[in-house]
Amino acid sequence: MRWIEPDVNSSDYIFVAIEAGALVQSHDGGRTWIDRPKQGPHDTHTLATHRKAPKRLYSSAGDGYFESADYGEIWSNSMAGLNHHHYLYGLAVDFHNPETVVVSASLGAWQAHSGVDDTESFLYRRSEDGGRWELVSKGLPEPQGTMIAILTSSSKNAGEFYVASNRGIFYSTDSGISWKPLDIAWPRECLSQHAWALAIEEGN
Repeated sequence: MRWIEPDVNSSDYIFVAIEAGALVQSHDGGRTWIDRPKQGPHDTHTLATHRKAPKRLYSSAGDGYFESADYGEIWSNSMAGLNHHHYLYGLAVDFHNPETVVVSASLGAWQAHSGVDDTESFLYRRSEDGGRWELVSKGLPEPQGTMIAILTSSSKNAGEFYVASNRGIFYSTDSGISWKPLDIAWPRECLSQHAWALAIEEGN
């Protein structure tokens, strides 16, 4: 299982992404499960729900970006602007604006996850429903040698995102347009390792 997403709007709804095969959901707290519709994403890596967009699902998948407005009954596949980087992995949505989405992308699984010498990955953002994706790079490391990143967003500050890869942790306060490195010591051994999880702790 690659991702487990409890719906932020309904405690009984749970979504589970299974690597390269299924996106299943439960409407009764996990007692029974429903398989994905045929037109839905096949290889979801990260799934998100949003408190201000009930029933909406965001899927960053190996077969592209997918979005549903009805809990996965019907999916749209908005790829405009991704420049052939259709292998998606990380995903984060602005906690305060359900239209602002940031994803990590690559040409394929090999370029996303292999050794440092062969990897190349990118970040894209979208700021309107169904809008065109924009490549973002200001303040980020070079794509070459960067393993595909994971992302999260702040639950306190609008437009604040965090991204982690083998190059370190970076943050944005302008909805993903520009980025800065966090002032932390990044262990040398992590420069050749994939980042698999990212969480932030925010005070009241």
